[in-house]
Amino acid sequence: MDLFFLRALVRGKLATTAKFEETLNQVAINATRYRQVEKSDELKEFKELEKKVTAADFQIKKKEIKGAVYKNSAEAKALAEFAKLCKDKYVRAYLREGKEPERPTVERYLALKAQIESADFQKRNEFWKDPHRWENSEDGKMEARYEELKKDDNIVFFYKTDVKNVERWEQFDLAFNDDFEWVNVKNSPWKPGFIYPNETFINDHSYGNEVQAYCGGRNVDTNNSILTIRTKKEPCEGRAWEAGKGMYMKQFSYSSDALYTDAVEVSEGSVVQVKCRCRGLLNHGVYLRSRNHIPFISVFDYTGLKLYCGVKDSLKNDKNMKLLDGLQPIVYTIFTLSWQKDEIVWFVNNLEVCHMKNLIPAGEKLYLHLYSFQFENTRVSEGELNVDWIRVYNVKK
Repeated sequence: MDLFFLRALVRGKLATTAKFEETLNQVAINATRYRQVEKSDELKEFKELEKKVTAADFQIKKKEIKGAVYKNSAEAKALAEFAKLCKDKYVRAYLREGKEPERPTVERYLALKAQIESADFQKRNEFWKDPHRWENSEDGKMEARYEELKKDDNIVFFYKTDVKNVERWEQFDLAFNDDFEWVNVKNSPWKPGFIYPNETFINDHSYGNEVQAYCGGRNVDTNNSILTIRTKKEPCEGRAWEAGKGMYMKQFSYSSDALYTDAVEVSEGSVVQVKCRCRGLLNHGVYLRSRNHIPFISVFDYTGLKLYCGVKDSLKNDKNMKLLDGLQPIVYTIFTLSWQKDEIVWFVNNLEVCHMKNLIPAGEKLYLHLYSFQFENTRVSEGELNVDWIRVYNVKK
């Protein structure tokens, strides 16, 4: 899947999130509009007219008609000759006496008179007398319609649009889109906890070396289409898991939440986009984890001080992480991950910030996770993770 044209959508340096989001949304709108115009009767008419109007014989005809001088036309010359014949003595005698003398001038007069009085002559004469003869002709009206359509907003848009961008966009299907219009987690595509191979496994738990209990969605809310996961300083009991001990109940000093969704599988060829921000001395993240949890991809990974993206494999103790220096985590930013066959590429708004070899096993399916946490014996505070929207695109099959 090719999403690299994103970096060309807003030229120059890092675009503001508002500007990039506006531009990104416009890409989808433009692709739809382009295909609608492509099928329109107006574009079909425009193309047919363009073929006729730009043809060499049409332009030659236009030049001849617009450049013609009336007095040089056959009709003007015939009328001038007829006026002159009206003064001929033999013609005047004929008109007085009503008899037709056998004179060439009279014969010519009668022939011209019949010609001039014909409807066809009158029509041609009116045409050549008209200073706007071209504009009033059928060809002129055809050209005027062509010029009108040439300025039509939809047709101007059609020819200005880079069809390659449309085709790139059309490689995707929108597989998942959450604008967080829902109120209760139970009525959403999200579930508390983490995904596991065994669906009967207790998945809503923290780890033994963490300070926060996960609360089954109680620390999650949506307001003005914004998802918020809150981490609060408060004593609470929750489930913890620890190697060698398994699952047990623990007293925690903070409460928080973790969410995942199995409504969409993210795999090689997928693109994930999320608009989010966070605050607090906490770890906040938007992650892609398999049912076995390793390795997993960090789309957005904040450690309380610094922001990263990358791939982690805890079994191999392998962390391929990229520091995203200079970003303000408290400011909404759009993070994009493009999972290619040979590499994984990360974008911050319109800028490519990291690419690395694809370290995910072939055929692996990953799932979206959103959560906040902090380890024991570290600085910690209350905080929150805010997500405005999240989308997943998959290659069309």
